[in-house]
Order: sequence, then C-alpha cells, then structure tokens
Amino acid sequence: MGVRMSWDGPLSSVKLILQGKNLELAPTVKSYVEEKLGRAVQKHSHLVREVDVRLSLRGGELGKGPKVRRCEVTLFTKKHGVVRAEEDAESLYGSIDLVSSIIQRKLRKIKEKDSDHGRHMKGFDRHKVRDPVALAVDDLTISPQEEDEEDSIDEIVRTKYFDMPPLTVAEAIEQLENVDHDFYGFRNEETGEVNIVYKRKAGGYGLIIPKENGEIEDLKPVMAESLENHK
Repeated sequence: MGVRMSWDGPLSSVKLILQGKNLELAPTVKSYVEEKLGRAVQKHSHLVREVDVRLSLRGGELGKGPKVRRCEVTLFTKKHGVVRAEEDAESLYGSIDLVSSIIQRKLRKIKEKDSDHGRHMKGFDRHKVRDPVALAVDDLTISPQEEDEEDSIDEIVRTKYFDMPPLTVAEAIEQLENVDHDFYGFRNEETGEVNIVYKRKAGGYGLIIPKENGEIEDLKPVMAESLENHK
C-alpha cells in the first residue's frame, strides 16, 4: 500500500507516492525522500506530474545474497513519458541519494532538449504511458537475485491490455534511455506497426520490425546519431 505525500511551494502540484517492501517507512525516511527527491525535481517541476518511490530490503535473511537496500523511482512527466531509475546500496539513504542524482540528471537533459529544439514528444499522456512502460516492462525485467528468490513458473501469470501511442524511432530511443531498460516496445508512427528498439552490446541500438508474413525482420542497427537525424 502506497503512502500519498505532498510537497509545498513550487512542488505542490506534483504528486508523491511512497511504498515500502520488507521495511518500515519511518518518519525520518519519509522526510529524507521528500528532501532529496524534492531537490532533484524542484528546478524541473513544470515537467513533472507524479513521482512514485518504492523502497525495499533484499537479500540477507530475506533471500540469497548480501543484504541491500533498493530505491526505485518512476517519474511521470507531462510531455516526455516516463523517467525511471533504481539503485542498490548498503544503506537506504545511500540508495535514495544515488537515484535522486540520476533523476535530476535525466530531467536536466530533457529540459536542455526542450530549450535547444523547442520540441516535445507527441501523443503522450499519463494514462497511456504508465501501464505499458513503467509496469509491463518491469514485469519482464527480473534481477538474478529475484530469480533465486522465486520458484520456477512455466506459465503466464499476468496479462495486460493498454494503449500504445505512436512514436518515431528517435522518440522510442529517448524513452528507452529514460526508463533504464534494455528494450522498449512501441507503435511506429510511420508504419503503425509494433516495433522493439533495444541496446546493443557492441554499441548503438537495434530495431526489430515484423515482416508481413509474421516472421521477424532482421535486426537493424540504429546508432545514437540517428537521434539527431530525427529531430
């Protein structure tokens, strides 16, 4: 169950939701989250709708591996989709510090792009972005530690239906970077087809395009320079 919190002043319009797993959300922890993430978001509050924070304790007596504290932040912007970051640390406060720095850096990057190019992502609203990006992709991304903690399951345990707003390839790459995942599914604005863009180990990006006969098209490398070509 999430705890709904609020900021004062310039951040009063931004929703803040805090959740805890396997740990107690002490008042000092809540205050620290408000302070650190508030500083990260404050200068860019006009870009942000909501900040969801999930704190958890992993490992140790709760599972395999060393005991670590994790902070996960999912931030919903007004025009730029979802921004996401997560970090582990020995202390809960350390993980909050690390994630706050990442969120601040990503928001600064978005603001600079807006200032330089006077553009924003088309077709995005919070109701469309939240389920497909922040939740569905998280279901597919499981850490090795979580794999050890859970019994092997060989069946589909969840099905989701959601809208998928059309994006250009460049916009999909931006979202891929914002959510910190290895791949990102989207509806291609030019073709109307569902494509997948992903990070290549050798550098750059790959693009998966379905063939008309249902087979998967050869993977096409998409280099970072393509971002400039799509602006």
